[in-house]
Amino acid sequence: MDVLWWIIIIACFVLGIAGIVLPVLPSVALVWVGVLIYHFLINAQVLTWVTWATMIFFTLVILVVDQLSNVVVAKRYGASKISIFASVVGAFIGLFVYPPFGVVLVPFLFVFVLELLQNRPVEKALNIAFGTIVAFVGSTFAKGLMQLVMMGAFLIDVFLIG
Repeated sequence: MDVLWWIIIIACFVLGIAGIVLPVLPSVALVWVGVLIYHFLINAQVLTWVTWATMIFFTLVILVVDQLSNVVVAKRYGASKISIFASVVGAFIGLFVYPPFGVVLVPFLFVFVLELLQNRPVEKALNIAFGTIVAFVGSTFAKGLMQLVMMGAFLIDVFLIG
């Protein structure tokens, strides 16, 4: 039975990594599901406070980074509030329109068009739209790295310490 649970844990981790670029998948939650499956269904004695502290700390950091990165970068580039919202909506729509590139291209186009409609010069609108890509790539990289650390702490506890 443990083999089945490990297959599910690995699937959760893989989907968690996929969820970094696919906003429909709850990436951090999937990592938690994998760890909790191990804890509750395989061995509740192995995981130490290091795994739990790592999981909680990086989950909180990911939530903050995810929320603030788009706003901070968009404001740095001078985006309007509606453009920030459009980038989020565009990422969701882009997931279905032209996956996986649509997650980047559709928000770029949405923001560019919205900034043009607000009478911004083309160069400024392009700069702001480019900022949405910078925010997405930056937060994606940061979330991916943090999720790998979370998985690494879990795997070290299971295979090296436990």
